[in-house]
Amino acid sequence: MGKPNPRWECRAYLDWVKTQPCMMTGLPADDPHHIIGVGGLSGMALTAPDWAAMPLTRGAHDQIGQDSELWAQQWEWVARTLGKAIEEGVLVFRGTSDG
Repeated sequence: MGKPNPRWECRAYLDWVKTQPCMMTGLPADDPHHIIGVGGLSGMALTAPDWAAMPLTRGAHDQIGQDSELWAQQWEWVARTLGKAIEEGVLVFRGTSDG
């Protein structure tokens, strides 16, 4: 038996990400881009978990793939996407609350 896949996958979340404006241009997004070039989340034949996706146009998606200087900014874009998803009730956390 192989190792279990720890990668979180959620088609509904990716579909929502695609409805958001592109993080680079503000134009309507075409793609949910999964973060790349970041320690252990992605690599050869490995896609980051769906929670690490952000909305991008096809052109912006291609630009990030070609320009490693943009990779560090992806964390901010993922955080902004996750924050909006939580605020809009797209992602809901179960468990106890401190408040």
